[in-house]
Amino acid sequence: MVPDINLLPNIEKENASPTLLYAVLIAITAIVLASMIVIYFGAKSDITTLSKQELELTTQRNALQQEFDTKNNINAGSLAQSVKFVENVSYPVTPLINETLVFLPGNTFLRGYTFGEENVTVTIDFETMNAISSYIEKLGTSDYFRDIQVDTIENFKVALGEQTEDKKLEDKLKEIPRYSVTIKMFIDYAYLAKGGEG
Repeated sequence: MVPDINLLPNIEKENASPTLLYAVLIAITAIVLASMIVIYFGAKSDITTLSKQELELTTQRNALQQEFDTKNNINAGSLAQSVKFVENVSYPVTPLINETLVFLPGNTFLRGYTFGEENVTVTIDFETMNAISSYIEKLGTSDYFRDIQVDTIENFKVALGEQTEDKKLEDKLKEIPRYSVTIKMFIDYAYLAKGGEG
């Protein structure tokens, strides 16, 4: 009988440990890849949103900059024009104001003055056309002004408040229209420079 001698070492199968290790590594790699894909698409979406916002904000900034530049140019022009106006127009206005007030008849309302380089424009409310013509005639005799022009005459009604129908009709019959007049007075600089003397 032949003895059965096996000189090869006894090998036990240890395949379970590496298979488990490979499975864990594959799972971790899949999780990392999945999270990277999610992060990539999230970042891509954020980039698209932020690009739209950047475009909107850039457009808004350009519009605001243009508006600012326009207003700045207008203000710069207005400032330059104001300085030029003040340099060109340097005459005393108090005698002119006093002269316009001296000739005003009763029951009139002076609404305002506008001073120009060569003239003064006043807006006055009168009760009658006769009062207007009388005032213009008196202004014509003033040495402070070399010419008087009536720009506009507009009539307006005085508001009477709340009233009944009978009272309204009665007041309408009694109502006299008022007149708002714009008068342009051209300044006599020679007389004004002498201080109103001779």
